[in-house]
Amino acid sequence: MSDFKQILYEKKSFIYQIGEEYYAIGANTFMKVTDSPEVDNMELLQNAVKKGNDRQIVKYLDKIMRIANSYRVDAREHYKLQDRLFQFLDQLETGDEAAFKALQHQVFCFDELCGKYQREQ
Repeated sequence: MSDFKQILYEKKSFIYQIGEEYYAIGANTFMKVTDSPEVDNMELLQNAVKKGNDRQIVKYLDKIMRIANSYRVDAREHYKLQDRLFQFLDQLETGDEAAFKALQHQVFCFDELCGKYQREQ
């Protein structure tokens, strides 16, 4: 699954739910998210997707990506952060396969949403 790890690390930053926790993951980003307002935005996005409300999907997708991007580290810390993320994903894959597969599904859904709602910047 090393391809998945590398692809995930190179993506635009986003917040993913892993078990009961939330993590900002993406390019130069890997941080546990604990603030309630940030997590609330995830629920609002999920509700907008369920209702098919395009305007709200765009709003919350962009907002969550900006929040996740705020957790980016300086490029000089890139390799340390990448190692931490890869170790975390290795442990997740071997220790909680269901959570790992759920993360893969979330990444797939994020890709679909970005493909449909995000303009090239």
